[in-house]
Amino acid sequence: MHLVLTTCPVDKSKKLVDEILKSKLAGCVLKINLSESKFWWKGKINQEKEVLVVFKTTNNLVDKLFKKIKELHPYEVPFIGEVEIKKVNEEYKKWLKEATE
Repeated sequence: MHLVLTTCPVDKSKKLVDEILKSKLAGCVLKINLSESKFWWKGKINQEKEVLVVFKTTNNLVDKLFKKIKELHPYEVPFIGEVEIKKVNEEYKKWLKEATE
């Protein structure tokens, strides 16, 4: 099992999440509200109300999921990261595999 993470403006996250789920590149998605995000962009500090989006997926779908996030993401340079989960209960692992087929 892998978690793929990105941050996204709150008002753009629904479309991103819905499209990923429809494409079956993730079996489950968590949206975690962040109070604010500050970052350098084009020479100045910007502030945005964002969500942390956590996609639960399988190893064989990670590259396709990265590509789809890049395609749909509203930022020119989005953060997309991967965390490998080395151990997960078998029932969840089985469900995730079935949910993404």
